[in-house]
Amino acid sequence: MKRAALSGLLVSLFSLFFFLPTKAVVPQPQVTSGAPAATQNPAARNWKRYHYDSDGFSVEFPAEPKATTNDNKSGTRYFTGMENDNLAYFAEVAQLPADLTKGTQQIFEDYAKGSAKETKSEMKSQKAISLRGYPGSEFVLESDTLFFHFRLYLVGKKLYQVLAVATKDRVAGSEWNRFLDSFELLP
Repeated sequence: MKRAALSGLLVSLFSLFFFLPTKAVVPQPQVTSGAPAATQNPAARNWKRYHYDSDGFSVEFPAEPKATTNDNKSGTRYFTGMENDNLAYFAEVAQLPADLTKGTQQIFEDYAKGSAKETKSEMKSQKAISLRGYPGSEFVLESDTLFFHFRLYLVGKKLYQVLAVATKDRVAGSEWNRFLDSFELLP
């Protein structure tokens, strides 16, 4: 997967989310890494847990993540791309507008449908999930060349988005479940 194509696709994907404010304060992440997580394969990547206290979560990445303001300047995106392996991992938090009147399920449905449309993908699966009692949605999209595995969590007016993207030839061997499963909300 070419870096420019992946970058362009993800800019489109994350900019599609509706009604995100343009005047939100973006907290600066406090990044700390602990000891590398145990790996099942000696040749596996050097996974580390990163804590983003100001954004209220921690997650493991297989390489040092980069932090940027998300497309709508309503939060922060953390990501790492494993270009040679055709994999990318993203964790993002966005502050939803205080006056948003959509219900939780409608937010999740709109996000899933918008993501499928923007990436020209087909919905392969979708289910309700939760994390620490907060509602969530998990869905998988498939395009001609890519798989997208999303997990969304709504905590008040904060939308947490956790995403793994892989080319079709890398899905079976990808480590994306480790990434998705490592996402934790901080107390």
